[in-house]
This record gives sequence, structure tokens and C-alpha cells, in this order.
Amino acid sequence: MKKEPRARQFMYVQDLDHLKVKEDDLSDILNKSGALEWVYINHDKDPKKDEDGKIIRPHIHVVLKYENPQKVSTVANLFKDKSQYVDVWKGRIANAYSYLLHETEEAREQGKHVYKVSEAVASFDFPARMKSIRAKITKSPKYISSLVDQYAEGKLTYDELEQLIGVSQLARRKKLIDQITELRAEKEHEKWLKDFKGKRMKVLWLYGVAGVGKTRFAEYLLRNKKYAILGSSRDYFQDYNGEHYIILNDLRPRDFNYSDLLRILDPYQHDKAAPSRYHDKKLNAEEIIITTPYSPDDFYKYIFVDDRRVDTVEQLLRRIQPLHITKHFIKKRLKTKKSKQDDQDNA
Repeated sequence: MKKEPRARQFMYVQDLDHLKVKEDDLSDILNKSGALEWVYINHDKDPKKDEDGKIIRPHIHVVLKYENPQKVSTVANLFKDKSQYVDVWKGRIANAYSYLLHETEEAREQGKHVYKVSEAVASFDFPARMKSIRAKITKSPKYISSLVDQYAEGKLTYDELEQLIGVSQLARRKKLIDQITELRAEKEHEKWLKDFKGKRMKVLWLYGVAGVGKTRFAEYLLRNKKYAILGSSRDYFQDYNGEHYIILNDLRPRDFNYSDLLRILDPYQHDKAAPSRYHDKKLNAEEIIITTPYSPDDFYKYIFVDDRRVDTVEQLLRRIQPLHITKHFIKKRLKTKKSKQDDQDNA
């Protein structure tokens, strides 16, 4: 009888429909497996078919690394499954981890979906490990070009592209990537203009003394939204990337001239751009929250205005909803929040 081989590294793959254990139980199972480290991911965003026309169903990948050699059947038993679904991983474990996210050149060439680090579940700091792995990988020009294509198609964010190819490769292709970024922003802006047509942009003006909690309150109001917090820079919109919700933090009269500010805050004129150092940025703003030490009237006194007979304070007041933030106000809001949470807990 042939002796069953042993190994230290394994990959288990099974369709979700045929998984013999509950997906929610995988972490507990793997914690009890005795593995030195493990990680798994649900591949549910792959193309429907592979290059040969074979259907690709949502499936689980699990990578296990042991200190001492184990049998394939032992690993299969963890999942109450057959040994045929467990492979010995003969390569470097780093390659297995890269494959889980489809960051290998082979996976890219096959057009497979690139998964985010946050989509994997691991027994160790997987994001830190992948950062280290990526730093050591020498990527071919073809592979890097495929990543740039993925970015152009909107399948990767700018931050994800930078993580995958590194800062030096990003710098080498800066002109091309900047052009792609600009074209993507233009397309996203045109689509957003159609979706938001006829709607009013909301502008909150939160003012109060320093340290009272204006920024914290602004972030609380947008806690369930993806927002950009901008400020503390001569180039206010340098970090703006098309977000629909914006916090202009600690706004001062010297930061904008009055006509630019009025244009940015116009609630019905949506096809507009904000001034930025290298090129103006198209705004997709559905809500802007301003935090500032100045009340609207005081702000108007100190901001540069070409002609105060034409550009009056009323133009600012028509665009905004002022809210005076005090310690008492914050305390009252937090108390109301706690009371509502208690009611929900007791319901």
C-alpha cells in the first residue's frame, strides 16, 4: 500500500455550494487545526467562465502552513471533505498568499478579479505580510501594464494600484497614470451630473471656538458615508478624489477668494470645479460641511471680496445652513444619541 505523503503547506479549494462545513465556522475550525498560520478567502467576484469556457462558481480558498508535516487526508478531514480537494503547496508560501488575491502574473493574464487584502480572513497580520511580499516582488513590464489597464477600467483604485506596483513604478508612469486619472474623473463626473440633476447640494456651516468639537461632529454626521476631509494645506483640494461628501476643515477667510467660495457652495450649479495647484478638480459634491472659527458674518468681514456692493453676505447665507457649535450643543447631541441607542437596545 502506497504511503500517504506528508507536507507542511496546503491549499484547500471547494465551491461554496459543495462546502461540507459552514463558512461562518471556518475560523473556529482553522484555529483548532494546529496550523502555524492560515488564511482563507471567498472568491465570489471571478468571471463567470474561464478561458476554456468552463463555469467558475463562487468558491473558497484556504491556505494552511504547519510547523510539522501533515497528511493530505488530515487536512481534508478538517473540512469533512475528500482529499482530492486538498493540494500540497510546493512553492513559496508567499506565492500562495499572492494567489489568494490574484496578484500573480498568471492570474492577471487570465483576467481574474483582483481581491482586496481586507476580503481575506487570517490568523496573522495579513495586510502587513502582503505589504512585505509586494515589496520583494520584481514585476515584469507586462504585469505592470496589466495593472495600469485594470486601473483605467475602474477595477482598481489609485491607492490599490500604488500598493501593487510600488511608488517607483508609479512615478515612472506618472504622466500616463495622471492622464487616466483625469479621464476617469471626467467620466465619473458626467455620470454623476445625470444622476444628481435637479437636486440641491446641502451645505452646513459649523462654527465655534477652537477645540469645541466641530470636526468630530462633522465626521459624526457623515459617519455612514464615504467622505473626504480637506484642509490644513495651501492646496485645499489636492486630496479630493471625487467623493460626494466633503468636510472643508478649519476654513479661514484667506483660503479662498469670495467668488470662488460662492461658486463651490452653489447648491444647484453642479458642473463646477475646485481650484487646485496643478489642475482644477471636478466636484461631485452632494453635501459639504464647513468647520470654522468664524460665524458667516465674521467670515465675510475678513475674506477678500472684489466688490462688496455686488458680492454681499446674503449670497453666502443663501447657500448655507449655519450651526453654532458649543460644548453644551455637543453634550446635548451625545446625550440624545445615547438615549436613542438605549431605546434601540431595549426594544
